[in-house]
Parts: sequence; C-alpha cells; structure tokens
Amino acid sequence: MESQNKRLKKPFQFARYWTIRGFTASLLVIAALLPVISALSINFWLDGEYNWREAALELGVACLTLALIAYPAFHLLNWESVQAQRWDETQQDFRLLIDQVVDMVFLVALDGRIVEVNQRACESLGYTKEELKSLSVLDLDIDCYLHRHPKLVKTMQNGGNVIYETHYRCKGGKRMPVECRARMANWLEEPHYIEFISDITLRRDFEKEIDKSKEALEKTRNLLEMRIAEHSSEIKKQKQSREMAERYADSMQNYLEKLIDSMPSGIIAVDEKYRVMQWNIEAEKMTNIEAKMAIGEKLSKLFPALDLEIQNAAAKQDLLGQNLNFRFKTKIHHQRRTLDVMIYPIFTLREEEQGVVIRIDDITDQLKIDETLVQTEKMLSLGGLAAGMAHEINNPLGAIMQSTQNIKRRLSSELPRNLQVADQTGVEFNSLAAYLDKQRINEFLDGILTSGERAAHIVGDMLSFARPANQASSEISIQDALDTAVRLSAKDYNQKKKFDFRKIEIRKTFSPDIGRVSAQKNQLEQVFLNLLINAAQALASVEREGFFPLIELIVRREGQRACIEVIDNGPGMDEQTRKRVFEPFFTTKDEKTGTGLGLSVSYFIICEQLGGQMTVESQLGKGCRFTILLPLLHESIDTTSHDEQIELPL
Repeated sequence: MESQNKRLKKPFQFARYWTIRGFTASLLVIAALLPVISALSINFWLDGEYNWREAALELGVACLTLALIAYPAFHLLNWESVQAQRWDETQQDFRLLIDQVVDMVFLVALDGRIVEVNQRACESLGYTKEELKSLSVLDLDIDCYLHRHPKLVKTMQNGGNVIYETHYRCKGGKRMPVECRARMANWLEEPHYIEFISDITLRRDFEKEIDKSKEALEKTRNLLEMRIAEHSSEIKKQKQSREMAERYADSMQNYLEKLIDSMPSGIIAVDEKYRVMQWNIEAEKMTNIEAKMAIGEKLSKLFPALDLEIQNAAAKQDLLGQNLNFRFKTKIHHQRRTLDVMIYPIFTLREEEQGVVIRIDDITDQLKIDETLVQTEKMLSLGGLAAGMAHEINNPLGAIMQSTQNIKRRLSSELPRNLQVADQTGVEFNSLAAYLDKQRINEFLDGILTSGERAAHIVGDMLSFARPANQASSEISIQDALDTAVRLSAKDYNQKKKFDFRKIEIRKTFSPDIGRVSAQKNQLEQVFLNLLINAAQALASVEREGFFPLIELIVRREGQRACIEVIDNGPGMDEQTRKRVFEPFFTTKDEKTGTGLGLSVSYFIICEQLGGQMTVESQLGKGCRFTILLPLLHESIDTTSHDEQIELPL
C-alpha cells in the first residue's frame, strides 16, 4: 500500500515542482521588463517617437538585472525543493523499513506520545496508525512499567539499553504479555524513545505447560518416593550387604597389595600372553617404571632381559604346571647385578593355567657376602693350620739355616781358627777356597740361606692369621700411611732392578675431611705396600706401545667410614681370578716372585683385625680397583683384644 501511495505521489510532486518554478520565472520576467516598457512609453509620450537605441540599452540592462536576480532565487528555490523531496523520501523509507521488522516498533516522544509505529504494531494490537498516534504509551502499558521504574528511564537517558516485560492492552480489551527493548534515539533533531516490542504470549503458554509438566513430574516423583519407601527396608539391607562385601573386597585387595609391596623381592604377575597384571614396589625400583605404567604392557617391553631369560629357560624345561628357578646377570641402574628368578604358575578353580608369578631377588650383595665368608673361613683355617705346624717347621728350618751359616763361617778365610785347622790337617786353604768357588759351593750356600729366609717369611705371614701383633693400636692418618707405602715401594723396586717405579705416575686424590682410624701403622703400611707392589708388577707386564702406567690413590669419606681406593690401568683379571685373589697361596706369578700370601694377609688385616671391608673390581684389559673401607674413630671398635702378630725369630 505504501509503495503504491509513493508511486501515486511522485507525479503530483513533479507537477507542483514545475508549477512553482514557472510561476516564479514569470514574475521575474515581468518585473524585469516592466521598467523597460514604462521607459519606452514615457519617451514616446514626450517625444512622439521611439528612441530604439536607448530602448535596446535599457532592454539589455533589464535582462542583465533579470539574470542577476533570477539565478540566486531559482537556485534557492531548487535547493529547498530538493531537500523537501529528500526528507519526504527518507520518511517514506523509514516507514517502509520499520514495517519490515517482525516485532512491534514504537517511536515515542519523551512525554509518552506515540510518534510513529510500524504495521506489525497495528496488526498485533488491532489499532490503525492514526489511532495509535493519538494515544500515549501509558494508554497501552497496563502495568505502566517505565513510569513505576524511573531507574530504567535514567539508564536510557545515559545511553543504555533496557529490557523489561509488561502487558499491553489491545483494542478489544485483551491483555497481551510483551517484552520491551528500549533506548534513546534522535528523530527530527529531538530525543525520542524507540521501543522494540515482542509478543511473548507463546512463551508464556510454554512456561505454563512447563509448570504443568513440573507439577505432573512432582506428583510422579512423590508417587515413586512412596513406592520406594515401601521397599526401602529391603533395599537398605541389600545395600548394606553389598557395601560390606565391597569394603571387605577393598580391604583384602589393599591388604594383598601392601603385602606384595612390602616384600623385599620384585613380584611380577603376567597372564598367559605375558601381559603384566601385578607390579610391586620392588619391581618399580629395579626398572624405574611405575606400576600404573606397567599394568597391561608386555613383559618384553618393560623388562626385555628378564623376558629373554624366561624364554631361554622355558625352551629347556616345560613350564606347564611346574616351578622354574634360574639366575642371570644384567645391568640395573648402570651396575652389573645378579638376579635370582623363581617362576610359579597361576591356576584357576578349574585347574587351568592363566599366567605365572615371577619373583625376582637381587642376590649380588649376598654373593659378595658369601665370597667374604668363604675367604674368612679359609683365613681361619689357615690360621689354625699355621699355629699347629709353625713349631714343626721352625725347628728344622732353624737347624738348616744355622748349619748353613756355620758352614759359611768355617769356610771363611777371615777367621784365624779356620786357617789353623787347615794347617793342622795339611789342607791348603787357598786351594780349598779356589775349589769352592770353582764348584760354586758358596752360591749354593747363599741359595740355602735365601730360601730359608723366604720360608721364614712365609711362616711369619701364616702366623699373622693366628697371632696378633705386640703393638697397641693408635690413631693413624691414612694419608701418612699411604705416603710411607709409596716411598717404601719405590725404594724396594729400585734395589731389585726389576722395573723403575719412577716411571709410574702416582695420582693422589685425598679428601680434606678424612679423620683418623684406629690401627697399627705397620699394619696399614703393609696392606698399602702389598697393593702398590701388585699394581706395579701388573703394570710392568704391559708391553703395549704408547702405554703410560698409572696408579691412582683416592681417599674419601663415606659416612662414618674412610674409603681408600687403589686403581691401576694394568691388564686386569678375569672373573675366575678375581674370585680367588684373596685365597692364601693363590698367585699368578712364578714361584720365585710370589708366595700368594700378600693379598690374603692384607685381607685378613683389614677385615679381621681392623673391622673393615676389602673388595676388588676388575675386567680384562681395564685394570683393577681395590677398595678398602675402614671405620673412623669414635666408632665402637675394639682393636686391643686382637691377637698379636709374632714374627718368626731367626
């Protein structure tokens, strides 16, 4: 309808536009020509003839005047007409725009008068536009919401938006629930309220339906509660029974988990496909893998070395229904460890195997203790043997050495009695001496004495296992004892001319916080000297080009104990040799060089007499590391009750 009105009004506006402009132009022409006509009439009346030259001049002046007056007037009239036309078109476009809005649109003056409404408002409320424009908002708003809430009006005046719900009165008197969204807007350079109003009748109906549904649901819930209350006693009993069973199951599960986690062995349970079902704390420590990460994973992924050993053992023995035990070595935390593995099958109630339990024990320390006990038993056995046979050996040994010394004295030309007896018997002493030298009798006698002294030293070392020294223990500095042993070993090697100790680099690393130990100085020096001699002899056996012999001495503190390490970069030893290195009379040297008692005596002094520990680590081609642990002072150590070591008197 509006578009049709607009099309009908355009011809009328066009005619009005050109009518006004034609009338104006006519007036201007008349006003300009009137003075010319008047001048010509007066001139003719006075002179009786026309002066056409003056008339033409006056006519030109009149035309110029007409142009100067007509152009501004025409332009002014044209601009006002264009502006009026544009404003009319803007109003028409605004009306067309708001008529397209789905909601009701009201343009309201500040005093409440309705200035403009859209077609939707007319259709919803039943009024015409003229009827609505003749009313006020208070005539439609039954609740007078804005009038009763001045804060909302102030919010709009400050440029804000307001949303509220109220009731509008339709033309027939019907109440319509509406939602209003309003704000301030300028219209014709004056502030107005523009309101967008939505009919929320359907929403209110939906809310009522929801309320009815809630009421029905509440009734149903009450009915259900009544029925549930009727059976609550039985349900409560069942719930209590189930909770008791669950608590018992949880407590048993926690108890079993704590029991398994408290075991010192690694416990791993796997199913028939070797997927992990149980992984205790000790297994976590061995592998650095938490139980939550291990459950459900393949054993070959978590512990490949163990899985490989199990497969190898299973290939040799049928695991079905049988226990399996084996040992193997692997690296744990970058250390070589020996593990003892026991495998038990798991059976169901139907005697069907559904997996196995693997128990893992780290027996590395136990094996070392067993080795120590074996060595200690050997030392004690040697001590008992030495104590029993020392007298039987010393008596003939003393007679042999004494007789040999007497023979050498009686064959010496330095004693006058020997010369006198030779004259009495008619023996030429010089010839006899030449004969003895020619037959190397003196060398044989020296060999007898040297062998006797060596045997005496062996007996003395054997007695170290049975008799203590006759000196009392005192406070000993480990650094001083090591320095003394280094000096003695260098001097000993230089005298024997077997190798030059000065060519061996001695590297010392002494911690400053090392205290003192309670021991006999000659005991520590003897131990350190034996270790240095063995290291130097091992280094001398290396004939590799570009080899630089090195002995490293490290002294540091470990808690309440002193740790002494003697390390060399020599040829090292294999595992079999390492296990026997502390055995009495075990040696890798020839019979003339070693007796096999140096390290065994050192081990006995450290472990039995000083209450310490002594271990060795070695691999072929990687040198040796001897480690000594001695308790520092202020420890409960009683060294005065040890037996004294008595040297064999010769």
